[in-house]
Amino acid sequence: MDVKILMKYISKKFIHQLLELFDNNEPREREYVKNLYHRLYGKLVQKRKTFRKSISFVFQTLIHERYSFNGMPELLDILASIISGYAVPLREEHIDFFKNIFIPLHKVQTSHHYHEQLQRCSMLFLSKMPELSLDLIDALLKYWPFANSTKELMFLSELLEVIEVPEMNKIQPYVERLFKRLIKCISGPHLQIADRAMCFFENEYFLGMLRQYKSITFPLIVPVIHKIADNHWHKILQESLIALRAILRELDPQAYEKSLTYKNVPTLYLSKDVKKRAEERVKVDEKWSELYKQAKKVDPNISQKTLPYTDKNVVGDFNRLDNTNVVFN
Repeated sequence: MDVKILMKYISKKFIHQLLELFDNNEPREREYVKNLYHRLYGKLVQKRKTFRKSISFVFQTLIHERYSFNGMPELLDILASIISGYAVPLREEHIDFFKNIFIPLHKVQTSHHYHEQLQRCSMLFLSKMPELSLDLIDALLKYWPFANSTKELMFLSELLEVIEVPEMNKIQPYVERLFKRLIKCISGPHLQIADRAMCFFENEYFLGMLRQYKSITFPLIVPVIHKIADNHWHKILQESLIALRAILRELDPQAYEKSLTYKNVPTLYLSKDVKKRAEERVKVDEKWSELYKQAKKVDPNISQKTLPYTDKNVVGDFNRLDNTNVVFN
């Protein structure tokens, strides 16, 4: 169709209704609507700002009201091709869109459904304007998911990619928060999260950060790694922790030994004494036994559930091994 004819019919209402078609459960229909929307955007140059505003409205609704939208991956695919065509330096409109829309999209409950596409768009923005990476690092640490291992793995992957973008001397304000988060991941109960966090130490840029800011990083990381390397419950990860301990010692032997003398380390609570953990577990088991005795008085037919962390059964919160309670001899 001729562009002049199309302009008469492609109104704000039409664009909004077209976007609503993305919110359905049929992937083939969403893919078709994506191609249609992309062609209209490419053909109607004068309407492009209206198209972007409509997408922005959908994102804002998702962030503040709906929390779920089936067509997010497709919409972000469209945006990825749009962002690729942005001129450098970015206009203020595009910077505001990144800060006020793209960053908050990370904290949406259903972000794991579209995180791959969101990360791709974010990195395209950072390739146009690397300074925005500091805002994204701050947001990732601020919106870190709680009790959601899938999203934590995604955040770790994105964080590892994003920290390579800014200049080393500009990342200092975030170093302490970054290392505290990584230590929590490594010391946590989830094996995959701990393993993914260990991948940071294979990154040359990250090791450079570790060396440059060792006055901040060593007191945080050395005492914890030194302790959990001896009693971690997983053999393979324990070997990695022992190797990491050796790397940290080789980087600066004096700073390493000095860090071990610190008693008031913010992250030291993450590593517990093996005997103390066993004693805590005994107390918890005794409480469970007492509760079942009381329940038996109310209902004699009640069946006792399998207690966690016994010799024959090892389970944890969210079906994960709890490294702060399980003792492996």
